[in-house]
Amino acid sequence: MLKIGMIDSGMGGFSVLKGLIEGGVNAEYYYLYDNKYHPYGTKSPNELVAIGYTNMQKLVEFNVDIVIIACNTLTSRAVSQLRGMFDIPIIGVEPPIKPATLNCDNILLLATPSTVKSDRVVEMIHSYTNKNFNFPDMALLANLIEVNYNKKDVIFNFLNNSLSKYKDIEGVVIGCTHYNFVCDIINKIFPDAKIYSNIDGVVRRTKYIIHKNNLVNQTYLAVKVYATAEEIDIEKQYFLCDYINLGIEFSKM
Repeated sequence: MLKIGMIDSGMGGFSVLKGLIEGGVNAEYYYLYDNKYHPYGTKSPNELVAIGYTNMQKLVEFNVDIVIIACNTLTSRAVSQLRGMFDIPIIGVEPPIKPATLNCDNILLLATPSTVKSDRVVEMIHSYTNKNFNFPDMALLANLIEVNYNKKDVIFNFLNNSLSKYKDIEGVVIGCTHYNFVCDIINKIFPDAKIYSNIDGVVRRTKYIIHKNNLVNQTYLAVKVYATAEEIDIEKQYFLCDYINLGIEFSKM
C-alpha cells in the first residue's frame, strides 16, 4: 500500500498533488495543510526547520513511504536538515531556474523573500551571471491567493501593479507552489513569456523514488487533508475537490 505524505502551509501543494494524480501516481495521500504556521515565506530558517520536523513526525505516524515538501520555502530552508533527521525519502520543490536559463536571458523569479535569499537559490543564480534576473517583492502573494483563490480580479490587480514595471521578460520562474494557481493571470501580464513550474520535476522524481524503492502504485486514489489549525471552510473544500477532480476527506489535526 503506497502512502505519500505532503506538507504545505496551505493550498499551494494542491498544484503538486494535481500533477501527481494526472501523472498516474496512485497512492493514499496524507496532506498536512499547515494553516497554523501559514505563511511559511516570512518564517526564519530555524523556525522552518522546527515546523518541518514537527510535520514530519506527524507523517511518520501515518507510516508514509515518501514525503513531498510541496513548498519552495520549506524546501530551500529546511530540506537538507530534515533529510538528516528522517530515513524516509523526502522530495522537495525548487524554482526551475536552470530550465529557464536555457532559453531566456531576461527572467522574472517569483518567490517568497525566504526562498530568494536561501543559499540554494543564491547559488543557482550565481551560476548564471550572464542572465538578468528580476526579483519582485512577492511577500504578500501566497496569503493573497490563500484568501482570494476564487477572486481572480483581486489577484490580477495585485500582480499587475507589482509586475507591470518589468519589461521584455522572456521567462517567468514559479518559485512558490501557491503561484501555480495564478499562472493564467501571469500569462495575461506577460503574454510573450514562457512560464516555468517544477511540478513535472516533482512527478518524475516521485516516480523514480517509487521505482527505486520497489514500491507499488495503489489501484485507487485517496486524499486525506489534515488542517493543523482552524478547519478549512466548506467553500474552499469544494474548490479543492473540483481542482483535483476527486473527493477529499478533510479533518482537523
